[in-house]
Amino acid sequence: MPVSIRPARPEDRPAIERICAHTWEWGDYIPEVWDDWLAEGTRGGGDALVGEVDGLVVALSKVTRQSPDEVWLEGMRVDPDYRQRGIAGQFLEYSLAYARDLGAQVARLGTSDHNVAVHKMVSRAGMSRIGSYGLRQAEPLPGGPEGVFLTLEHSEQVQAFLAGSPVMTYGGGLYSVDWGWQALSTERLSQFLAQGKLMAQLGPDGSLVAMASVHPNSEEGEVWVGFASGQPPAVTGLAATVRVYASQLGLKKVQVMLPDRAWLRDAFHAAGYGCGDWEGELWIFERWLVDQPAAGGRAGLEVASNPGTNAGQSSHPPLSLSTRSRGGNGGG
Repeated sequence: MPVSIRPARPEDRPAIERICAHTWEWGDYIPEVWDDWLAEGTRGGGDALVGEVDGLVVALSKVTRQSPDEVWLEGMRVDPDYRQRGIAGQFLEYSLAYARDLGAQVARLGTSDHNVAVHKMVSRAGMSRIGSYGLRQAEPLPGGPEGVFLTLEHSEQVQAFLAGSPVMTYGGGLYSVDWGWQALSTERLSQFLAQGKLMAQLGPDGSLVAMASVHPNSEEGEVWVGFASGQPPAVTGLAATVRVYASQLGLKKVQVMLPDRAWLRDAFHAAGYGCGDWEGELWIFERWLVDQPAAGGRAGLEVASNPGTNAGQSSHPPLSLSTRSRGGNGGG
C-alpha cells in the first residue's frame, strides 16, 4: 500500500494519539513528547514524520540528528488497522534516504529482541545488528565517597584507556543516553571532559582502573550512565559512586543500558543495580550511508565476555586527580 510521507504538523496530534493509544498496555510515551519533537524540528535537531493513506494519517516516525554525521531513527508507529501492508518498510527506506540527504553518514535504531518482524524489515533495508543491551537501574545512595572527575588535561590517558576497553570494542565505540546510541567521538570526549561528565575509579597507585560517563537530567530526575568500563571490582566501586552522585544532586534514580557482557552486568549487580522497569533486551542496528571507514568494523560482537588481563586499563601512568562533588549541576 503506497503511503505519502511528509513532515509532521501540530494539527496531527489527534491522529498521533489515536495511533499510539494501544502500543503497550499502559499506552505510549510519544504523545507526551510530541510537542518537543515538533520543536526539535524547528531547531534542526530532528524531524518528526507522518504517513498518509488517502489523506488519513496512519503512521509516524522520527529522524533525530545527533550530529552532522549520525542520525537515530525512533518512534516508528503504524495504525493497527493498517499494519502488515508494507507501510513500516516504506517509512524506513524513506527515513534512510532522508538521513542521507541531510548529510548523515550512518543511521541507527533500536528494537526489542522479540520484535522479529522489525528484525527482518531492517535486515532487508541493509541494517546490521551491532549489539544487545539491557536496562539496569538503582536508587541514589546517600553517603559514601564522592566521585573523581577527569578533566581535559587527562585526554591522552582517557583515549588510551578507551582504546584498550573491551566494552567499547563490543559496542563499536558507541555510548547511550536516554535510549539513543551514538559514537563517542574525539569531539564528544573532549566535551565530556570539559563538562565534568567522566567519572573515574583509581587504583592504589593512582592509575585509571575504571571509568564511566555520567549524564544528569534534572527534569527527569535521573542520571544516565553512557558507558562504563574497567576492571570488574573497580567498575562495581564506580557504579556505587554514581549512586552517591545521584544522591548529591537530589535525583531519583540511576539508569544504564549495559551491553550483553556478563561480567559487566555482574559488576553493576554487585553495586546494587537491578533490572529496570523494562526487562527485555534492546538490539541496536546500524547502516552506513556512505562507504564505511576501515576502522569501523563490527567484529566487537565476538569479543570475549571476560575482560581478562588484556584490557589495557591498568597499564597507564598514574593520574593526578582531585576528588570533587558535582552537586548543584543538574544539567543534562
